[in-house]
Amino acid sequence: MPCVPVDALRSVSASRSRFRTVFLSGAALLLAACAVSPDPLTVLEKKQRIASDTALMFGDVEPVTGPVTLEQAMARAIKYNLDHRVELMNDAVSNTQLELAHYDMLPKLAATAGYNSRNNDPASSSQSILTHTQSLEPSVSQERTLMSSQLALTWNVLDFGVSYIRAKQMADRGLMAEEQRRKVVQNIIQDVRYAFWRAIAAERLLARIEPLMRRTEAALADARKLEKQLARAPLEELQYQRALLGTLERLKSLRRDLVAAKTQLAALMNLKPGTQFTLAVPKQESITVPKLAAQPREMEEVALLNRPELAQATYQGRISASETNRILLEMLPGVNLGISGNYDSNRYTVNNAWASYGVNVAWNLLTLVSTPARLDVAEADQKLIGMKRAALSMAVLAQVDVAFLRYEQSVDEYTTANDQADVERRIFEQLTNAGVAKQVGELAVIQAEADDVFGVLRRDTAYANLQNAYGGILVSIGADPMPDAVADYKLDTLAGAIGATLHSWEDGTALQRTLALLKDADKKAGAETPSRPETSGKPSAPPVPAAVSDKPAAPDTVDTAVAFLGDAFRHAGPAGQDR
Repeated sequence: MPCVPVDALRSVSASRSRFRTVFLSGAALLLAACAVSPDPLTVLEKKQRIASDTALMFGDVEPVTGPVTLEQAMARAIKYNLDHRVELMNDAVSNTQLELAHYDMLPKLAATAGYNSRNNDPASSSQSILTHTQSLEPSVSQERTLMSSQLALTWNVLDFGVSYIRAKQMADRGLMAEEQRRKVVQNIIQDVRYAFWRAIAAERLLARIEPLMRRTEAALADARKLEKQLARAPLEELQYQRALLGTLERLKSLRRDLVAAKTQLAALMNLKPGTQFTLAVPKQESITVPKLAAQPREMEEVALLNRPELAQATYQGRISASETNRILLEMLPGVNLGISGNYDSNRYTVNNAWASYGVNVAWNLLTLVSTPARLDVAEADQKLIGMKRAALSMAVLAQVDVAFLRYEQSVDEYTTANDQADVERRIFEQLTNAGVAKQVGELAVIQAEADDVFGVLRRDTAYANLQNAYGGILVSIGADPMPDAVADYKLDTLAGAIGATLHSWEDGTALQRTLALLKDADKKAGAETPSRPETSGKPSAPPVPAAVSDKPAAPDTVDTAVAFLGDAFRHAGPAGQDR
């Protein structure tokens, strides 16, 4: 064995050591670069976020310049309420996704370019298969450096059909988002209606509560002075003070409840906290009980037609049915059509630029095995959706009946509260006159005024509950508070449209219009129903169910998929959009 010089061994060892050092240093740098540490928000970033969110919440809210009516409060809620704006953005996102889904049906156009180089010639030779000797000397047919480019247009027919189904599903999801927006608007209007009439009660009573509280506190201070002077029996003085303290406690509790009413209304209108505004308080003589222009059975029909939840469930059923079509379509082989223009800079090539085209067919045979199970799942899902929709319909009918009963009870409670408030007012007037004549004491007058205030509160609260019950009926039948289209989105325009629409529901115009649509639909359904063919005197044999027939009837899934693909081609526009 030849001897290896020691210097050579040392050189190799030093080279390996240097390589190991460089490798470890590079690995350490790579690991250090990949390390991620938490990055908490700074105070400056939080302040920037607060400023951005505040501008988003209140930046475009018009200031309140006068007394706010019910219709104006509803218009402000629809235009500025953040929950509604979130649903509007969700609706816009759904429409954008639908537009993107249309592009998935277009062919794929891909442009590629490349640059390749090597340090030696790509030479090659040949070997005879008979003698196993080299038959040609090494030669080259390709340059060391090459540049190439390609522009290819491909279209998969199966992908087009699947994309068409997904676009239809995306369209239904967009309609579901619109129904969700309708539901949010209806709930917002219901909340605004109740909060507005509670705020009206606060506007009326707060102006009376403060002076009455000061008057009660002054009477309590006088009573304590008289107790020290022993002007009356101690027990009589204490009972007098107890009555005043009880009245004062009731007034403070009432004030606490009323102060929050306007704050809740301001939040629904998306007014900045602390914004001062007044309400257009109607006179008591002008307040009327809202009437119902239909019977519960008619309202049930309207509810089944208009409720957003039922429409959402129907669209979900359509999406599930489209999923069945997609499963059937995926059974078919994929046909890929392609054409491309190519270029290669190799100087040994005779034709550096050329066009190519072709057709490829690919078929995943395993889908034939899994399709029956997938169809069973899709069918079960459709049955589940149908059962959920039926349960939801039953709940809607129950909500209509409950809302109608609540309305009738609220009308009765308001009538009683109104009569009681009238009695309390007359008692207060009598005791006030008696107090002026020194026929009764200060305590009786204060308690009578407090009872009058609480009587007005009970009446206004009962009316707010009545309005809430009436609004509950509108929500239960899916009544939209405004038309589908308005001239513009100015507050006055929205308020006018809301007022006209709500008035049409109250006088029965909108309700009768909806019932007429239902009758027209019934007539069209009756006209489109095919008549039974005439039969001879001999009765025909009943059909044999598939489960008990000799040969089970199975649907021709391949033919169904082909028919659907043809329907997709007929309905797709030149740009991939539905006509």
